[in-house]
Amino acid sequence: MPGLFEGFIARHRRGVTLTALVLVSLLCLAVSNRSIVVRPKDIGLSVMGFFQKGVTGFFAWFGDTAGSVRQLGEARAELADATARLEQMDQVTRENVDLRRQNAQLMSQLGFAQTLPPGRIGAEVIARDTDNLFSTITINKGSRGGVQRGMTVVAYQEDMEGLVGKVVAVGPGSSEILPLYDPQCMVSARLDRTRDEGLISGEGKDSGTVLMRYVKSIAKDAIEYGDLVVTSGLGGLYPKGIDIGRIRDIRAQAYETSLEIEVEPVINFDRLEYVFLFAGASQTDQAPTAGGTTAGGAAAGGATAGGAAAGGTTGGSAGASTGAALP
Repeated sequence: MPGLFEGFIARHRRGVTLTALVLVSLLCLAVSNRSIVVRPKDIGLSVMGFFQKGVTGFFAWFGDTAGSVRQLGEARAELADATARLEQMDQVTRENVDLRRQNAQLMSQLGFAQTLPPGRIGAEVIARDTDNLFSTITINKGSRGGVQRGMTVVAYQEDMEGLVGKVVAVGPGSSEILPLYDPQCMVSARLDRTRDEGLISGEGKDSGTVLMRYVKSIAKDAIEYGDLVVTSGLGGLYPKGIDIGRIRDIRAQAYETSLEIEVEPVINFDRLEYVFLFAGASQTDQAPTAGGTTAGGAAAGGATAGGAAAGGTTGGSAGASTGAALP
């Protein structure tokens, strides 16, 4: 090792000599210059100050981080509280909108009710039953409210009074309505513009239409799409002139003497909430007799509700079925 060091000095003698001279010169300069004073205490204080700043900075960072975490937790709690308040306000707003809608609808129904003749009973739809043999609608009025079996039921939508059906069962506090779209419901009807008569029957709720049968085929050229269909009043089951619906389709077979007309009801049963009930021209629970006038408005051997003679014609059987279907 000494030999290696001596060899290095021998190879770099000039550089080593120059370096030694420079160091000696700097040392002499430091000793001779009074302004430069090396104080170990100051050096120690500088070193301790550096470490102190580092430690202080670390604890400050740790404190800031802990404070940020705490503030983040508080912010999350405030956000959850604000979200809950916002949802509550949304619920209140929805309820307010719903109340306004109901109020507007009730005001509309009230305005309609004020124009009606005395004796009409207002009721609210509370249930719908489509599982039984009859597709019934339940209302919140019964015998205690003056409802009677056989009453005509109408509703008011979009500035129009439309036929809903008739009361088929009455309890003390509720009643059941056989709606127009039920296949068991039969209504004597008339085209409002041409005055041609026929018989309306339901095709089920899903179809969205009712079917008008037994309209004379010679009326085809006079009938137009969109023509209004109203109750004819024949048979006394329903009063005359209640809107039923408008023509959507006309079917005529070459070998048949009558038309089949699809009618779209003026009442949207999916939005039905309030109805009005009143007594028809005739409310009897007696079945039609062979020698008297049938519930379809035809006497035996006379003209039926469909405009055909009862002696072997289709209209006579239709009129009889009307009386049987709607007790």
